[in-house]
Amino acid sequence: MSAVTKITQFPSTGERGVFKEVTIDAPTLKPHDFIMKMVACGVCHTDCVFMGSDGMVLGHEPVGRVVAVGEKVDNMKVGDLVGVSYLKWSCMECRYCLSGEDCMCERRVMFPEGNMNGFASHMTADSRWGFKIPEGMSPKDASVFMCAGITVFNAIYNSKILPTARVAVVGIGGLGHLALQFAKAWGCHVTAISHSADKKEEALKFGAHDFLSSKDFSEDFIAGVEKYDMIIDTVSANIDFDQYMSLLKRNGFFYLIGLPDAPVTIQKTLPFLQNQLSLRASVVGGRYSVSLMLEFAKRHNIKPMIEEYPLDLDGLHKAIDRCDKSKARYRAVLIAKDDE
Repeated sequence: MSAVTKITQFPSTGERGVFKEVTIDAPTLKPHDFIMKMVACGVCHTDCVFMGSDGMVLGHEPVGRVVAVGEKVDNMKVGDLVGVSYLKWSCMECRYCLSGEDCMCERRVMFPEGNMNGFASHMTADSRWGFKIPEGMSPKDASVFMCAGITVFNAIYNSKILPTARVAVVGIGGLGHLALQFAKAWGCHVTAISHSADKKEEALKFGAHDFLSSKDFSEDFIAGVEKYDMIIDTVSANIDFDQYMSLLKRNGFFYLIGLPDAPVTIQKTLPFLQNQLSLRASVVGGRYSVSLMLEFAKRHNIKPMIEEYPLDLDGLHKAIDRCDKSKARYRAVLIAKDDE
């Protein structure tokens, strides 16, 4: 039985960007459930997409200390530092689950379903979709890996890209600065592409070998650029997909992990077909991928650049406003006042 009887949550109101503080009774733990006291919770652009949904508790990059476990929990214990990712449950029986692609399960439960998410003092979750944080990894860094980290890692991992490959990352933001680090640690030659030329110095620090400004893109400019095996698009802005497809080698692929608000269109279909190019998508990752990603990030000392805010109502308002306006450099993380 959990000693926690009350939970403070910060659900969204019907007004976009405005949250409130409420107190609820702690739910009864099911056999596989655990409850954790929040230590850190990242703020993601996807939270901004859903804010304004009255009563919805957001926050899908939570990391906390386990304070109680259900009777069938065998992969964690009280006191462990644990994170929960975007995927919260899958059937564990279908061909996707059995092949390690549980995030593709047709019965999957993913954020924002359910109201036990991370903008709160505590949260409950199914322990089978909880991840022990590697020793030495800080909770605030680990929180960012629960969504942003696994999103970019899963694209690289599923691509089967070789360490001899040339990879370009579009956008040096919350996802992009992590993609640069993961691709560099993978062994690839990495190019950062940004509309903002002033991000060149930071991009190189994050692991890019070189930098391109998309403001320079023209037919002649692109013709002179050495082509890429893989391009990872991390931006929400609408881009000229034909330009970027022309940056790919034959058999190259373009990974879309940003969320543009306009249709994705490729008008020059003949070179797309003749060069056997691919347009792919990547959405977070299953349990196996998350475990690999955490191990890989720890081994290669991959760290997000974060802004810290207190895990309270005022801190949430400030952090999500920065995220919504794309001003955070490069991830906003809510930090609990204590870790008792």
